[in-house]
Amino acid sequence: MAENKKLQDVVQVGRLLALLLAVFSVVTYLVTLILGPVLFFSTTEGLAEAARHLQQLPVEVFMFIPLPPIHLGIDHGELFVGIWIVFLGCIVAAAFSRGGFFKSIRESLSTSISVAKTNFLYLMPIVATGLLSATILISEFQTTQGVQTGSLNYPPQTNPYYILLNLAYAPLDEEFAFRITSIGIPIAIILLYSYRSDPRLAGITRQVGLFFLTLFSPELAKSRLGHKTVAANGVIRGISLPEWALIALTSVMFGFAHILYGGGWEIGKVSTAFLAGFVFAIMYVSYGAYADILLHWFFNYYFTVLDMGSTAYGAAFTGFVNITYLVNLVGGGIVVFFFLIVWAFKLAEFLSLRATGSAQI
Repeated sequence: MAENKKLQDVVQVGRLLALLLAVFSVVTYLVTLILGPVLFFSTTEGLAEAARHLQQLPVEVFMFIPLPPIHLGIDHGELFVGIWIVFLGCIVAAAFSRGGFFKSIRESLSTSISVAKTNFLYLMPIVATGLLSATILISEFQTTQGVQTGSLNYPPQTNPYYILLNLAYAPLDEEFAFRITSIGIPIAIILLYSYRSDPRLAGITRQVGLFFLTLFSPELAKSRLGHKTVAANGVIRGISLPEWALIALTSVMFGFAHILYGGGWEIGKVSTAFLAGFVFAIMYVSYGAYADILLHWFFNYYFTVLDMGSTAYGAAFTGFVNITYLVNLVGGGIVVFFFLIVWAFKLAEFLSLRATGSAQI
């Protein structure tokens, strides 16, 4: 009983800290979302990059298969606006998931935080900062063992807004290649085959509709058919064995892709990219494409815009940036700490029950 009380106290403190982290982080997300186009279209370097004509847009499917080059006849500024609109749509979709952002805030101190129940925009800062801290810890440990992670390098004198454009496009391109097509399409095929006799899929229109719904959100597609979902069954039981296999495979390939494509990354990047890909994939299957895109956005767009805002506005913005970095790093460390503590308590409880012969799997 004493151990259960201690666990409850730890969980309650964790809920309060998670609430503070979620509210602060979402404010900073909105600030950087707005700041990106403001910087792009109000600075000399940004306007210069915006005026450049887009030669072609690279798109990959099934992890490594490139599609024929896409020629859109637009400039870089228009591409950036298009990418920004997708990000905005993802945040809106995230805000309405699992009953909505404000519902999760109202229930934050009385309801457990879980992928099954928690709104993704509320959950995102917890997952993102925890993943950030975990990757930093892994990288630092690897460095002590002589395994270098490297860093993303661009040629000297590269326009910083060209870098921002590339980093902003990467979440769309890479999530489409590694999650949406490589996980979403196989799940869609499995669902269409498994429910081929179901009257809810009678007719080509409904089948095509389910196919594209699955690409947007496997969770919604499975729910539509009455299939096991994460919301109803939790992560372990709500994700099937074929889905776990797809998650593992795409995560491994995502890790190796970072060194195969070069760009300055070294062998140590494989492990951290694998971990990121694994978390991205679970969020994709559990929520939808908006979730993994936003997590990728956090690492690419969010921090880049913060740095560029600090450069553009100096001390007036640097204080906000420093506080935001501090909250992300400290918050992520606390998330990892609480995660380990809670699971240590659960493991101890399981072993105790097992010793008495009453443990259940």
